[in-house]
Amino acid sequence: MFIPPQGFRHAATLLLTNGIRAVPHDASPQAVAGALARLADELVALAGDMRASADVKDWLIDEYDRTIERLSYAFDVEAAKSHARGIIARVGAAAGEIARRDLFLIYVSQDRLPVAAPLAIELTKRRVSVAFSEYEIASQEDLAKAVAHGLAHHVAGVVLRTPAFERAGLRVEPLLTDRLRVLGRPDEPSTVATLESWATGLKAGNVNNSDIVG
Repeated sequence: MFIPPQGFRHAATLLLTNGIRAVPHDASPQAVAGALARLADELVALAGDMRASADVKDWLIDEYDRTIERLSYAFDVEAAKSHARGIIARVGAAAGEIARRDLFLIYVSQDRLPVAAPLAIELTKRRVSVAFSEYEIASQEDLAKAVAHGLAHHVAGVVLRTPAFERAGLRVEPLLTDRLRVLGRPDEPSTVATLESWATGLKAGNVNNSDIVG
């Protein structure tokens, strides 16, 4: 079986773990089945965001199966597995196409696994679609290109201005628009809810030109 890169394995495992934890323990079998189907959809979206090839499908299916087999909920395990296989089979089918996401995240390489990936997963759990794999930057030129590319293909963007970003000497202020925001404290408890609210407002046509997150 093809083994995906460590970064993808980490992100997928985290998504599976958090997705399962979000299912109420008293959920009905139908609700559990629905939540598991959405989780499979989110794995496909993650694979697309991280530009994973179709080779990861077998690994994803195996991880998904092993995860739900350990659940104590009352639901049809085999039916859930079968349904998920059909969903996960879509991985890699739309290679080359750029799916429009609610948000794109721009970050420096040091923040990919500790900051960007977990934030993307938390937002995805709240039904905010996220693109982040192609927005890792290392220079001011990279930053400008990432902003232009992201705004051309997605609803809005967030720049993760962490200490590592600051140390790189990058300047985002000249690039700010009503669809690009700066996030200075990704670990704040309110961050995910604030971004979810902003993304929801944007989709509804409500734009606050002065609001900068973080």
